[in-house]
Amino acid sequence: MVFITLPLAACRSDRETEGHVGFIRPELVWTDEGLDFVAGVDLDPSPAMLEALDRGVSVTFLVALRASSGRVWLPVVDERRRHRFRISYLPLSRHYELDDLHNDTRATFPRLNMLVRALRERRSWDIPLAPDETVSLVRARIQLDRTRLPSPMRLPTWFEPQWRLDSDWQTLESPPERRRPGQGDDR
Repeated sequence: MVFITLPLAACRSDRETEGHVGFIRPELVWTDEGLDFVAGVDLDPSPAMLEALDRGVSVTFLVALRASSGRVWLPVVDERRRHRFRISYLPLSRHYELDDLHNDTRATFPRLNMLVRALRERRSWDIPLAPDETVSLVRARIQLDRTRLPSPMRLPTWFEPQWRLDSDWQTLESPPERRRPGQGDDR
């Protein structure tokens, strides 16, 4: 019976997963410290994620950024940056909490849809660079961070379609000119 159910479970349509995550209007912006990846987050929580939140399990998402100075991706050379944010349900206050672990900020919302709307607002994740470093391409991805789930939940999330909250890699070209403080301000 197990052998019959496993192939049938793999034949489910993507519509049954009912959840997705991705970036909204991603772009790269030069700053004094380096390069910032700026985007909003489009999150549609799956029923499994909603159930986990209701049961007190925090759900963490990982924003993975890879910067490359050339047109060819070399895993050894690429600068990798990881930023995380966590969503939790606070049962005593009946609020949802968004904890940005990168910026060390925390906000609470009375409804989950308000938290999801706040995620849609554009925010920046930095890619610090040395003054002489150049970047031509940046790849970005957002995904559920399974390593931050409780141990008994980790393995099933790899096989359950409702836990496939991962975006595809997006490639962005760096803005044409890097402005440093005091550069190009001749008036």
